[in-house]
Amino acid sequence: MSSTPIAHTSPSLRPSIGRWLLAGCSLLLLVVWLAPQSVHAQVWFPSSLHLVSEMLVTAIAALVFAVTWHGYQREQPLCLTVLGCMFLAVGLLGVLHALSYKGMPDILTPASPEKAINFWLVTRLLLTGGLLGLAYYPGRQVCGRTQRALILGATLTFVAVIAYLGLAFPERWPRTFLDNGELTPFKMGVEWVFTGLLLLAALGFWRARREDRPYDAQGLMAVCLLSALADVCFARYTQVNGLYNLIGHFFNLLAYGFVYQMVVVSCVRAPYERLEVEMAERLAAEQRAEKLAFYDGLTGLPNLALLRDRAAQALVNARRESNRVALLLLDLDQFKLVNDALGHSHGDQLLGAVSQLLQKVVPSSATVCRAGGDEFVILLPSLGDGEFAAGVIERIFDQLAMPLAIGGQPILSSASIGVAIAPTDGEDVETLLRNAEAAMYKAKDAGRKACRYYDPAMNVATSERLQLSNGLRNALSRGELELHYQVQLSLDSDEVIGAEALLRWNHPQWGTVSPARFIPVAEESGLIVSIGAWILREACRQAAEWRARGVVIPVVAVNISALQLQDPALVSTVAEALAAAGLPPEALELELTESGLIQDNAQVQATVEGLKELGVSLAIDDFGTGYSCLAYLSRLHVDLLKIDQSFVRDLKRTADGSAIVAAIIQIARSLGLRTLAEGVEDRETAEALRQLGCNHAQGYLFGRPMPARSLTAQMAERRVSGAA
Repeated sequence: MSSTPIAHTSPSLRPSIGRWLLAGCSLLLLVVWLAPQSVHAQVWFPSSLHLVSEMLVTAIAALVFAVTWHGYQREQPLCLTVLGCMFLAVGLLGVLHALSYKGMPDILTPASPEKAINFWLVTRLLLTGGLLGLAYYPGRQVCGRTQRALILGATLTFVAVIAYLGLAFPERWPRTFLDNGELTPFKMGVEWVFTGLLLLAALGFWRARREDRPYDAQGLMAVCLLSALADVCFARYTQVNGLYNLIGHFFNLLAYGFVYQMVVVSCVRAPYERLEVEMAERLAAEQRAEKLAFYDGLTGLPNLALLRDRAAQALVNARRESNRVALLLLDLDQFKLVNDALGHSHGDQLLGAVSQLLQKVVPSSATVCRAGGDEFVILLPSLGDGEFAAGVIERIFDQLAMPLAIGGQPILSSASIGVAIAPTDGEDVETLLRNAEAAMYKAKDAGRKACRYYDPAMNVATSERLQLSNGLRNALSRGELELHYQVQLSLDSDEVIGAEALLRWNHPQWGTVSPARFIPVAEESGLIVSIGAWILREACRQAAEWRARGVVIPVVAVNISALQLQDPALVSTVAEALAAAGLPPEALELELTESGLIQDNAQVQATVEGLKELGVSLAIDDFGTGYSCLAYLSRLHVDLLKIDQSFVRDLKRTADGSAIVAAIIQIARSLGLRTLAEGVEDRETAEALRQLGCNHAQGYLFGRPMPARSLTAQMAERRVSGAA
């Protein structure tokens, strides 16, 4: 159902105003009631004033009908259609009442007070009956155009009949006015009846004030009460020009004013108020859409779309003023570890804290943008020189060096920053972004927590990195990856104790790609997880095949990256690889990096414990080159320490090299761990390691990494020579 003209009270018609107005009118009636007879005998209500008041009432009634009739769609509540037509009849009969007043021109029969009263009583009957019916009728039935036309036709017919009877045959109506100017008992009785019925209607509206009605019940209750006060006056007056008649018409005008306020003003204002609300909602929606289109939902910072627009303007201004523009691309270091260790909600809090920090340290003319993930872009327009950008970068590093309170605990964060400056490093936004990203990756390669300015040579490295990443995505499906194996021997017995599986990439165009080139790209792109799962399956399959053929290689070692350690599925991946190959767990050794273990978060701890429960051996690869923390050695229950080849090479060169290797062996022995030295290339080094107490070794002295078939052949020759 469409909204209705009096469905809502106008803001100016608050209930408190209605109560105060009714109280004031009641007090006024009391004062008039107590006034001396001499006061009532005076002329208070001349014919001209009566005509003006009746015309106002008639105009209001006509407006109520017009707005009610035209303010709806095809269907509207039946009760309001009847109400509108009732006011039309009241208005038309009100005109006849005013024109029949004593002193007005004669129409068919002479004008007289009694003739005017007759029309008046009919209007009061219509008003009272209409309000009473509306108060006790639920008002939910609707009517269409045909029903409306029938109701309007009946209304006009009724008015025509009453007009004819009132004008042509006034003598046939009951007496209401005596020649001495007094009212008849009939007239006063009818007014008191109207008063009672209006009070009954007011009670009905009071009970309906909290119901879902298609009109303002509280406002119509005020109309009933004011009309009841008016009827009291009309039942009391003895002079048509007296004070009671004046006050009665005043109350009646107020009652119609209430109806005017509810119907006319509300209906005229409502479309504009609705339009205003709709415009406000549309503006808010546009602002929300703009915020979604140009601002980041998490941090509230501008996004790349808005940054591009501002950067384009800054570049135009810089060319005009011969200034420079700097673009800083900032990437948080080890952000994934925060997400994995503390959860994504804490990661989001960290991003929010960093965004606030960046806004505080950059100048007001700068734009801080979140590019996505853990990347931020800072636009510095109108640079005088590069030193200004350096000062901003220094402040960023200083602020990031202080711990941020995330989730009730302090988090130390760092960032790698790449800088591109226009016009030297690019004259458009996309070029600057691309070059700043290349510089940022160089900062990452430099060990993180660093800043690098763009250099054209960086594009070569970035292009190569992109080519490697794209190539790796298809390397598995194309069969370009294979495993080579390097034997591991016991330094005491010279027996093979295992072989380390090493990944090789044979590209059809590039040839053999060095692991030093593609492994970091695989880790950065996340491809290392799927590639690592393939390595596990292939190494277990090969180890099982060697066992089945009687090739004595007791253990196969497989490297596990830091990213794989953070994968909750690693334990199940290892278990599935062992089960698929039929390989016992003790035949598999997993080499873990110190960078992965040093995080020591709940996920790493759970993964390591799960691997130990499977029964596989755990080794720490390249021990001594990174963090070398004794705490995690005791907590994680590893089995083997692999001494990095950099220390092995220095074993014969410097006393410090020998002392470091001896210290690592002593640490392992004290913790009950075995040791294996990498990069052993000559007998002298191997003997020195054996004398220091190192258990095992691998290196070119014992064999280079080779395909499985070559190692199988070598092991066969070794067995033959051993038998001879």
